[in-house]
Amino acid sequence: MVRLNRRMNFRIVRDEDYLLEEIEASRKKMNLLARNQPLSSNEIIEISTYLDYLLNEYDQCRNKKIAAL
Repeated sequence: MVRLNRRMNFRIVRDEDYLLEEIEASRKKMNLLARNQPLSSNEIIEISTYLDYLLNEYDQCRNKKIAAL
């Protein structure tokens, strides 16, 4: 059981790191786009929706990590 939890924790941390990188990249992209386009543009709405998805996934990862401890 301990061995399985260690593997699970490693995977969660790896997923968490990926999500953080993707969140930061998407946030930067959205900020750059917002300088040149209205906030209601399709492109900004799409990246905002994607960013919301990533943040929800990150939150779920964190909750799994806490539950695994």
